[in-house]
Amino acid sequence: TENLSAKELKKVLSKQRRAQKKAKLEEERKHAERERQQKNQKKKRDEEEEETSGPKEELVPEKLERVENPLEEAIKFLTPLKSLAANNIHTHLLAFEIYFRKGKFLLMLQSVKRAFAIDSNNPWLHECLIRFSKSVSDHSNLPEIVNKVLLHEMKSIFTNKDLESFNEEFLRNNSTSIQHLLSGAKMMHYLDKSRQEKAIAIATKLDTLNDRNVQSLTNVLEALLDGSFGSCNTQYEEYRAACHKLFPFTPAFMLSANEEDCSTGQINHTAINHDVLCNEL
Repeated sequence: TENLSAKELKKVLSKQRRAQKKAKLEEERKHAERERQQKNQKKKRDEEEEETSGPKEELVPEKLERVENPLEEAIKFLTPLKSLAANNIHTHLLAFEIYFRKGKFLLMLQSVKRAFAIDSNNPWLHECLIRFSKSVSDHSNLPEIVNKVLLHEMKSIFTNKDLESFNEEFLRNNSTSIQHLLSGAKMMHYLDKSRQEKAIAIATKLDTLNDRNVQSLTNVLEALLDGSFGSCNTQYEEYRAACHKLFPFTPAFMLSANEEDCSTGQINHTAINHDVLCNEL
């Protein structure tokens, strides 16, 4: 190119640019053609899969929220929890609740034993133990070997006490804890529906308690409403009113306008009592 004139050099460079541009356009055309072919192939594969396996299930939020096999889906979440949170008692209590609903007695036993090793005095565990033992007693058609294993293992937990005695001892040993009294009272009614009045009296006790806080009282209120003690609307309203006096700003314990007018303990919002604020905190 050194011997070329300026005009000739310009022609050569122009020719090279045209060749490069043409090559680039050709490459882009080939790339677009490859993409088009890949899309067509993918579409064809999808159509073939749909023909063999049927149409893909539509992702409907309401359907995903209400699965057809909730217990099976729950087990999918439970499996990693058993590995990653084995030292958390709630892992094993949740496992029990699933297996209880599925009627898997040996897995129920495994769950309560693991929970018992973590905290033998846990109130939720106490409920699970009594429900488990009663369920075993109610199922007389269990295989003999399974029944032997269950009875043998339960002896170490219940120490030959009947369920009523086991529950009474639990109540005596935890007489200052709302959570424990609630669980014991629920099991008292669970074992003997005729003791509803006494069970409710135990659950709604409000004096000399160590854990008298909003969460504990709300748990009792919910139990009075969810059928754990049968029908008890009157006791529910009485307990709600009593809780309102202790925690007047908690929404769950709020009284209606008429109840507020009739209440002798109505709060003057311009001069809030110091003790009331302490209770709220």
